[in-house]
Amino acid sequence: MNDFNKLIDDIKTLKIQGAENVAREALNGIGRYEKEHGKLPSKLLVKKLLATRSTEPMMRNAVRYFMEHAKHGDPGKVLSYLMHGFDEADGKIASYAAGLITAGGTYFTHCHSSTVIEAFLWARKDGKQFSVHNTETRPLYQGRLTAEDLAANNIPVVHGVDSAARVLLKDCKAVFLGADALLSDGKVANKIGSEMVAELAFERDIPVYILANSWKFTKATSEEFQKRLEKRSASEVWERPPKGVEVMNNAFEFIDPRFITAVITEQGIRDSRTGAQELAKRHL
Repeated sequence: MNDFNKLIDDIKTLKIQGAENVAREALNGIGRYEKEHGKLPSKLLVKKLLATRSTEPMMRNAVRYFMEHAKHGDPGKVLSYLMHGFDEADGKIASYAAGLITAGGTYFTHCHSSTVIEAFLWARKDGKQFSVHNTETRPLYQGRLTAEDLAANNIPVVHGVDSAARVLLKDCKAVFLGADALLSDGKVANKIGSEMVAELAFERDIPVYILANSWKFTKATSEEFQKRLEKRSASEVWERPPKGVEVMNNAFEFIDPRFITAVITEQGIRDSRTGAQELAKRHL
């Protein structure tokens, strides 16, 4: 029980980050619980787990799938099926995206997406030499994780503050962004600053690609999803702001589909609205 509560706390406090990482850790946590207790966690515990990240449909879709199928089958096999599916999807997405990367080019990304990192690594394994510009992503600096991952794999990276996005975008061939949620109206929910980057790129005719596992799809529209967008503690931005100063710390925003060139899932490369319509048919 303590391990499961720690998992909930780690997801809530962002010790575990990234939509896919959160989904994987949530599933592994449920699997460990079942092995230890000989039964699945209660509906109340699962509800607490899902409440930690209401903006991430991947965890919700995957956990609900697991809970439903584990009741009537071998939980270990269900877990393996999901993890294998995630791995297979990641490989397909990376291969599609890597095909859009050309040798000698410079590419841009914002925040930290394991899916985007995988695409860059895939292109690097193909022997392509290229560089990446990325932003630090205040206030929690997830962009530093991206820079560290790229540097560790010998991919040249220029890391800058968020307000340098316009300058860093100059001469970039494309923008690659992850996603926390793919919405039914074609909008994409992602880290704050994502639409700013997408709009700047759109104005310069720079393609913007969203890389996301189809498990991140939700039938909710952006209007319905708006109330789920997380507003984090003001202290993350300014620990002791003076009286009269209101600090905004919205964690996510929507990217309008008109700024998105294509959404890349394991199903292929689609424009945002067409992709949403196709994913809706899968009834995730």
